[in-house]
Amino acid sequence: MPTATTAEAETDNPHPPPGFLPRHRRILTAALTATALAAAALLGYTLTRDDDTPPEQRPAPTAPVTYTVDGEGTAQITYLAQSTTGAGTTVQAAALPWRKSVRVPLGQTPTITLVLPDDGSEATCTLAIRGNLAQRSTATGPHGRATCSADIPRQNR
Repeated sequence: MPTATTAEAETDNPHPPPGFLPRHRRILTAALTATALAAAALLGYTLTRDDDTPPEQRPAPTAPVTYTVDGEGTAQITYLAQSTTGAGTTVQAAALPWRKSVRVPLGQTPTITLVLPDDGSEATCTLAIRGNLAQRSTATGPHGRATCSADIPRQNR
């Protein structure tokens, strides 16, 4: 009966040595688990980070603006605010005196326009940016009109 050397016995044996498969399965399972955890962490980071917002969807910086119309009776008032796209918001037959504080995006020009009714006598609009008077204008008589408008100055730092 021929005897095989140790090297021949290892190459002729189709079965791995005892303990070989369980050890490799543990290593493979650990590697797959680590990969899955890393992928989940990367996905979570990608979905929750703030700098993914495209610039056109980020809120524009704004400045506080206060519009005031002093007088008696009513007036039609149109003003620019952050929620508008430059067209303005109109208040029909606003009771005077009237005041509105809003935020206006930097780069837009805050504007308020007033139109007096048929029986209008006199009303004054004022525009304040960051608490500082920017412009004042007065409307008189029936259908009198006044507009206050100013550029938003850069904020001193």
